[in-house]
This record gives sequence, C-alpha cells and structure tokens, in this order.
Amino acid sequence: MSTESIAARGRAGVDWRRAEFVLTLLGFFGFITLPIRITTIYSGLPAHPLFVHVPVILIPTTVVAAIIFMIKTEWFERYGIALAVVSIAAMSSIFLTMQAGAALRAALNLQGQAANLISQHAQAAHILAIVYVAFTATLIVTFAAYRISGGMPTGLGVVDRVLSPKSTFAALRVVLVLLSIGAGYMCFRTGDLGAKAVWMGRIQAAQARSPGGPGVPTSAAPSATGAP
Repeated sequence: MSTESIAARGRAGVDWRRAEFVLTLLGFFGFITLPIRITTIYSGLPAHPLFVHVPVILIPTTVVAAIIFMIKTEWFERYGIALAVVSIAAMSSIFLTMQAGAALRAALNLQGQAANLISQHAQAAHILAIVYVAFTATLIVTFAAYRISGGMPTGLGVVDRVLSPKSTFAALRVVLVLLSIGAGYMCFRTGDLGAKAVWMGRIQAAQARSPGGPGVPTSAAPSATGAP
C-alpha cells in the first residue's frame, strides 16, 4: 500500500473500536492479575496446583495455533482475534499462578534438594512470563500488520506507516514463530522442574522404604530367612 493511500484513509479519522486497539487495551488489562495473590481455595487447599492447569493448557494451545496461523495466514485472518484473546487470558493466568506459587513456597519453607528445585522452577516461571508477554504483544502487532498491509489501515498515521509494508509482516511472522517455540520450551521446562520438585523426594522416600531398595519391588525382595 502506498504512503499516499495510507494518508488519504488516515484523514477519515481513527476508529478506536477496531480489533487492534481493543486487543491492545485488553492486553493491558491482562496485567491486572500481576499483584493478586490467592493463597488457598476450598477448605484451605493451596491454590497453585489448581491455577497451574490453566497456563499448562492454554500456552501450548496458543503457541501451536500461532505457528499454524503463520503458515496458513488465511486462518490468521479468521481466528486471529480469538487467538489473541486466549493468549491474553493465558498471560494473565501465568501471573496469577506465579503469585499463588510464591505463597505456597513461603508456606512450605522447604530445605535441601526440594528447595533448590522449587527455586529453579520459580526462575523458569519468571522467564516464561517474560517470553509469553513478548509473544502476546507480538501476536497483537502481527495481527495489526496483517490487516494494515492487506489494505485495512487504522487511520493512525505512525502505526499505519510502520506496519503497512509486507516486509514488516513477514519479519513479524518469523519473530512470532521464534517466540512460540521459546514459550513452548519454557512452559515444558517450568512444568518439568515443578513436577520434579513435587515427586522426586516422594519417589526416593518410597524407594528407601522398600525392603529391596531402589528399583526392587517389595514383592521381589528376599525374606529374612533367605527363602525365595
């Protein structure tokens, strides 16, 4: 699209109800859960194990969908708004889950290997939050670039001039795919460290209690008399 065409459409005024602007506003609202710390639910049970299911489901869903949409851009046009809304919800759920996790960590006051794994888990969650915020922001900008470069300028001159070139949209597609891969990896790593923190100590304790020692089922351990 030419600069003259963008300028001509821009003179018609800016429609602030456009999807790009609404999604940007929703993105800022997504940070509302950042300071919220819910520690327990239902009869004092810790909130973190429940909240964690939301990002665990939504993050892989959104990053895989984003990669597919960058390959099949016609789907991006049709479902891009829905994907961005779900991504904002996933981002907000990360903040809520992190705060609940911090409260649980303080309450447990763990020591030793478990404490070290929880610390690594928390650090990975912080990296995941940063990467996913970047993913969500890039997703919204990429959606805007797709529409603007396709002949639907917003009327906001600076935005239209920056996002109207096809090369800008192509570059944003690459960045979004890279962020999708990064967010997917960090989601896996964060969950893996959390699972190890929860289960490793329990598995080791169970193995230590087994008469046959680690890796030997109780039923297969020899009796005290040496009989089979």
